[in-house]
Amino acid sequence: MKLSKKFILEPHFFAVLAGLALPIALQDLIKFSLSLADNMMVGSLSEAALGAVTLASQPFFIFSMLSFGIASGGGVLVAQYYGKHDAESIQKIVSITICIGVLFSFLFGLGTTLFPRLVMQLFTNVPELIDIGAEYLRIQGFAYFFYGFSNTMIMLMRSTREVKAGLIVNLSAFVLNIFLNWTLIFGHFGIPALGVQGAAMGTVIARAAECFALLVYVRFMECHLHFRFKKMFHFDAVLFKDFLHYSIPVVINETGWSIGVAMQSVILGHLNSTIVAAASIVGTLQQMALVSIFGVAGASAPIIGNLLGSGKNLQDAKRYANTLILAGFFVGAFMAGSLFIFKDPILTLYAIPHGTIELAKTFIGIQCIMILLQSYTSPAIVGILRAGGDTTFTSILDIGTLWIFSIPFGYLAGFEWGLSYAMIFLMLRLDEIVKFPILVWRVEKKSWIRNVTR
Repeated sequence: MKLSKKFILEPHFFAVLAGLALPIALQDLIKFSLSLADNMMVGSLSEAALGAVTLASQPFFIFSMLSFGIASGGGVLVAQYYGKHDAESIQKIVSITICIGVLFSFLFGLGTTLFPRLVMQLFTNVPELIDIGAEYLRIQGFAYFFYGFSNTMIMLMRSTREVKAGLIVNLSAFVLNIFLNWTLIFGHFGIPALGVQGAAMGTVIARAAECFALLVYVRFMECHLHFRFKKMFHFDAVLFKDFLHYSIPVVINETGWSIGVAMQSVILGHLNSTIVAAASIVGTLQQMALVSIFGVAGASAPIIGNLLGSGKNLQDAKRYANTLILAGFFVGAFMAGSLFIFKDPILTLYAIPHGTIELAKTFIGIQCIMILLQSYTSPAIVGILRAGGDTTFTSILDIGTLWIFSIPFGYLAGFEWGLSYAMIFLMLRLDEIVKFPILVWRVEKKSWIRNVTR
């Protein structure tokens, strides 16, 4: 069979893919580079500080996934209505999505700032980690108030193929955050060294600046989402119903998945600080390696969504999907290989004991295999199936494999079977192995190729 019958080979397609994937990948790289820099700066204080801040960051991770789910649900509709050139419907969907995203940001922000010790006790029973983490959370919780708006808006802009503005805003916030962390954690320019409190303060200030810059942009310069403050609460009942239909499964998916990942941290947090520190380092490096895959996945959603929403050439959707998945695999293989080859020099940057370094090397070997699997699963779930409105299936698969396989087997490996740390880590990643063949079947089935606009 000719390649042109299974794949898109036109140069214009790859130019569009690169134009979307690279800025999205850079945004994710900035986000995870910040986590890496935070880990390195906080890790230089002590292993306990690194472990505590890692655990204290789990609520923010849960919220970021919840926010991603809300925005992705709205993005399914925005992408297809953008392909249909329906500006009025886009404006209404954006208002619905932003209101719900901001509501949850306030709920999470209040919970972490008012009850930081209670939140930390959900993740660990080590008194030292609870004390340090609560100190961090009490301040860092204010970042939620700003992140809810900015992250949701950036995600919605991606659905209309507007990615450069979000990249510029994220990059500016990244530079500001690194500078503030360096200044406040270690004490420079006459400011006393504040340790983990300084890391939290730097994050809050940078998130506030990011939110303000984005508010100015979407009000006065952005021209695809048609966002207006005065129309934020003008809900359309029919579109709100559509939003709930496609977004609730995604929200459940991302929330259930993020809680599951946090539960993995709970399992590790009840073992000892060494495995927490090693897993924290590897988790950050994994996210760094996945940015290019996330770029392809993020670009796939508007490409597929715009195509399906236009109602034209739907027979090409499978060829588009094949090409996007293949692109994800190539970049995933490159990133996994690079991480494995350069793991030693990377780990020398951390001021942690030799035993933790050796354990992190073992974890990296396991993680590289998972990155290869994610080079298929991420574009398939986030970019292809969701773009066609197949959100219920992806939700059941993503959550089910995590809660039925990874968490129970990880718990048993750690607390009942007494297996090695490497085997515990592998059991906690079983979900990627299980869902891979199921996703291959679902993409080939083509039931996701449909127009969901009215």
